[in-house]
Amino acid sequence: MLYLASRFAWFLLAALVLGFAMGWISHSGRSRRLWSGGWSFIALLWAGGAALTWFQLVNGVPAMWLETALLFAAVYWLGCVAGTILRPSEAAAGVSAPLSGPAAQPEKPAADVPASTAVLAAVVAVPDHIEPALTPVANESALPGERPAALKEARGGKPDDLKLIKGIGRQNEGRLHGLGVWHFEQVAAWTSANVEWIGSYLAFPGRIEREDWVGQAKLLAAGGSTEFADRARSGLVETSRDDGPAEGNVAAPEAGEFEGRRPANLIASARAGNADDLTLVKGIGPAIANDLNRLGIWHFDQLAALADDEMRYVSAFAGVPGRGLAENWREDAGILAHGGETQHSRALKAERGAG
Repeated sequence: MLYLASRFAWFLLAALVLGFAMGWISHSGRSRRLWSGGWSFIALLWAGGAALTWFQLVNGVPAMWLETALLFAAVYWLGCVAGTILRPSEAAAGVSAPLSGPAAQPEKPAADVPASTAVLAAVVAVPDHIEPALTPVANESALPGERPAALKEARGGKPDDLKLIKGIGRQNEGRLHGLGVWHFEQVAAWTSANVEWIGSYLAFPGRIEREDWVGQAKLLAAGGSTEFADRARSGLVETSRDDGPAEGNVAAPEAGEFEGRRPANLIASARAGNADDLTLVKGIGPAIANDLNRLGIWHFDQLAALADDEMRYVSAFAGVPGRGLAENWREDAGILAHGGETQHSRALKAERGAG
């Protein structure tokens, strides 16, 4: 390959630069992953091609082209690794880095918000007494991004009304409280890695960016408002009305508010203390899995046995009406209950293994 390297030196340099640029861009602000399931597949192909040439199973012109392709692939990968390693992470850049990334512009505030440096610094500054994350989350380390800092309880026992942020209803507010998120300034301080983690935890990646929770939180933390917040304060948004104490601000199953029929196969705890990993069902993230456990669903066979009206109830209870039927939770759970795998479960396990 030394002959090929000398012959294509400039082209190899271009491949190295391109790989460096892709590694730099694709890992901006995120946790570094130098390997993944996709890279494993490519590595197997590369090793297979190399074996064909090294054992002279391919000769002549085809062997030369194959060796050239292998050389370019290796140089491109080295460029990607270099770009990933040399790119500063958001954690190193500090809280002054952009928080919301390519998110949509926030709604026009109803009142002018001071834009001085002092005000902005106060909004995005994380309080000194923020504690480490409190509530353990199943497979937490496998979730992409970084879990945001948490508070044991709201300061002064008075949490902000997170439901004033468009996209956060009673269910999501309760879930955020469970993670130790109580105040607008905490949401305002989220980095893109934090947003990625929360989006995966709540099982709707990309939604936080689209609805610009961080931008809305900045305005609200600085004393401003948005059109949505004004409507929510006036009681015009059903999902933003208070329904109980701040810490338990999630509707209870006996409230009778959910469509469909409550399942008959609910159990108080997992059999033998070993719950199935419900996040292997496509559409169920850790937050929804926790809600299903709270309702009394711990195993794949329980999900697989639900009738249509029971599935509607389960979906509504988890804060995602209609999703269970639309995303075929029952079918996926049936496959997993019998020891099989789905495309989603295989991909998720591969991603966790790579992480």
